[in-house]
Amino acid sequence: MAVYVTGDTHGADRLGHLSVDGFMNRLCSTSFPEQKAMSKEDYVLILGDFGGVWDINREKCQESPREKEALDWLEARPFTTLFVPGNHENYDRLTGCRDERLLSSWLYASMPEHEKEKLRHGYPCLPFQGGMVRAVRPSVLMLERGDIFTLSGKSFFAFGGARSHDISGGVLYPPDYPDEAALQQAFRQHPRGTVRIQGCSFWEQEMPDKDEMVRGKERLKQYLESHEKIDFIVTHDAPSSDKALLGMIDRNELSVYLDEIAYMAPHGMWLYGHLHDNRKVLPNHILLYEQILRIV
Repeated sequence: MAVYVTGDTHGADRLGHLSVDGFMNRLCSTSFPEQKAMSKEDYVLILGDFGGVWDINREKCQESPREKEALDWLEARPFTTLFVPGNHENYDRLTGCRDERLLSSWLYASMPEHEKEKLRHGYPCLPFQGGMVRAVRPSVLMLERGDIFTLSGKSFFAFGGARSHDISGGVLYPPDYPDEAALQQAFRQHPRGTVRIQGCSFWEQEMPDKDEMVRGKERLKQYLESHEKIDFIVTHDAPSSDKALLGMIDRNELSVYLDEIAYMAPHGMWLYGHLHDNRKVLPNHILLYEQILRIV
């Protein structure tokens, strides 16, 4: 049983055939021939910004035809795909929309109540290898934050999420505007690529809440009471101390929390994405983007 790890995929194939992005590009048999000897008991783990669940349907809680085709393609691969969530994910659809003001606004005025109820719950939450996952497909699974999983005999602490960098112009909240025209007028007042819309291109769940952070620490403490170390830590964001080694100053709540995790939890290897590079930051801390690395 093997475990391979790669960085952000940002959806199925958003930027063309030659792009390093897109899981259909990166995980096809041409780019990843190792899969020819793999089975569903082998894993490919994506370090956030999976992006396979992204599109918005304001009338039904369902996958778009494009998403369904791509996710069915991924399900048909011989391996099991795992991912920690990043900051570019549609969390409302993945884990459920809990913003009742958003659900009752003009944004979802055409969605029947029974469809809104589906949206409130997200994909099924199921137990898997010691933790909980969101089952996008039987073998396409999102690892919940703060859980510990046993994969190929090794322990993995998973904690997804990150703060988006592409929101310098702020985030527009649809219920604050009387209609879509007013929202679009406000959107056009900002330079391209600097502002996003909550519930459409931004989800505040990209950052963990305090309960998730506390739960993650508690799970680790319980595990370390009977184990010498955790074998692998897999996250989307990096600890702030790692970012400093890369010349970045970023001490947001999650990066500082990950520093605390690094201090409290002896670990074999830490792997993260988000920063779009392939680097060995420390002897046992690895930043991945398009490379696919076998770790077990």
